[in-house]
This record gives sequence, structure tokens and C-alpha cells, in this order.
Amino acid sequence: MKAPQLGLKSEALRAALQKALAGRDDDLLRLLAHHGGLPAPRPNFDLAAAFGVEVAAHPGDVTRLLARLAADDAAPDTAQAYLPVAAVYGYAACLRQGRDARVAWSALEELTADERAPVRQGALEALAVLASKPGLADALVAEATSWLDGDDLAQRLGSSALVVEALGDGRVLQSIGDIDAFFGYLSAVVALVAEAPRSAERLDGRRRLLASLPKTLAVAAGNWRGGEEGRQWLETTCAEAKQPALRDALAAAIVKMRTGSQGQGAAVADGLRRALDGSAKPPRDPSRIRPGKGRGKASRGGIRAPRIKEN
Repeated sequence: MKAPQLGLKSEALRAALQKALAGRDDDLLRLLAHHGGLPAPRPNFDLAAAFGVEVAAHPGDVTRLLARLAADDAAPDTAQAYLPVAAVYGYAACLRQGRDARVAWSALEELTADERAPVRQGALEALAVLASKPGLADALVAEATSWLDGDDLAQRLGSSALVVEALGDGRVLQSIGDIDAFFGYLSAVVALVAEAPRSAERLDGRRRLLASLPKTLAVAAGNWRGGEEGRQWLETTCAEAKQPALRDALAAAIVKMRTGSQGQGAAVADGLRRALDGSAKPPRDPSRIRPGKGRGKASRGGIRAPRIKEN
């Protein structure tokens, strides 16, 4: 979806926006929630995009209003959850206009890791549209790379999951200029998964990140201008992967390259599969397993006799 060139068409919304920018935001919040389309499966992205265009065109300070919208913590199954969606588009529009960049990127770092599905939907679409503009795809990669230095593991995993998914969008991938930085970011994300403590397995952001990796890795190593470098990168990554969940994601990426629309032949997929198989942990020598140390009754030297109940 292309971002509209015009802002809000509703006079009521435009008037409410002007009041909100002056500090009286009740009407705007009510109207955005009413027309935002939630709790339906898909938020009203057209309204959010038009709101973003209108906000970014305002000559005064808009960061207070956007922060107010972004901070709303309404449940995902309520109309009020649309307010952070509008904030995402507002920040993205500011970045397209080259204004309030530091504030906007900082806010997007948190919004991309939001636990609410509608907010993540909005962030994904807004980032895809934003990064399709020349120069902003590389800016997204640079900012997302810096987000990996944060202290909050849940946020790092959550924001990485959404950024990785956005980078798999064809609109974004074709706008990448710095291919080395792109694969550098993917390497850092792979390391994040591989080095995360076992306690991270319960985090939803980790699950989403592992789910988003296969498609993006398959596309990145496919037939685009970075394809050859991507195939080499993916082969090296497969040859070094040890963490089981990461290996599963890499295996899924290889399957997508073989069966999807990436234009890869069986020989390429088979080569990647061999690289992944070559890094597998070797099976344990059965002769070195002492009785009682393995799993199941067989490791304890036989099947225990059933107990007989005495009368």
C-alpha cells in the first residue's frame, strides 16, 4: 500500500487534531478509536497513514501528541488499541519528512516490540512503506542494529522479530543500498537467538523472531542483487549453527528456497542442506551411555516388574 499524498479528509478529525496539538486531545482520541477499525482483524491503515501525513505536515511540535498516543496501553481487543497504531504512522511520516528523527526512531524501537497484535500489524506495514523510500531502508537497518545493544532482552527479541519480517518485504529489500550492513544485521540477529539464555524460550518475541526468519532468509539468499552474497552468507550461517531452534529456522528457510518463488534450483538448496547437516551435533556413542543415565526404562537395565497389590 502506498502512503497517501493527502491528509485527513474528515473535517471533524482535522479540527480534533488541531485541538489535540494545542493540548486538548479528548476529541481526537475518541474519533481515532471510533474509526480505527478495531477490534476487527485489520486496523484502518488508510486512516493511520492519512493521520501521519497530516501530523508530519504540521509546523509545530507534534512529539507530545504522538507520545500520548503511543503510551496508550489499551487491551488489543478494544477500539482504544488503535491509538498506538496511529502513533506508529505518525512517527513514520515524520521520518519521511526528515523531522524529529531521533525521537521517532526511539519510539519505534518500543512500538515494534509491542505485545499487542494490532500494534505490531501497524508497525509492520508502516515500516514497510517507510523503508521502501530510498535511503530509509538502510536507516532502518542501522537503527535496528543499534536496538540490539539494549538491556531488555524481551524488547530486543520482539523488535528484531518485526524488523526481520519487514526486511523480507519485497518493497524494502529492493530499497536496500548497503548490502554488507544488511547481512551484518541478520548475523547479529542470528547471534541473538543463538546466545539467548534458555530462560528466553518462554518469551513470545523469541517465538515470533524464529517464525519470521525463514521467509526473510530465503528471500535474502534468493535472486535479488545481493543473492550471491546472500547464498554465501546463508551457507556460512548453516555451517556454524548449533542452537536447535535456530537450526530449525534455517532448515525451514532452505525448504522455502527449494519450493518457493525464489528461483533457486535443487542444487543450491541441497548444498545449503549439506552445510546445515555438517554442523549438526554428532550422535552420542551408545557404548558410552551408562545404565540409568539415559532417558526411559531401557536405560535402567530393563522393565520394572509390576507391583502386586496385597490383600
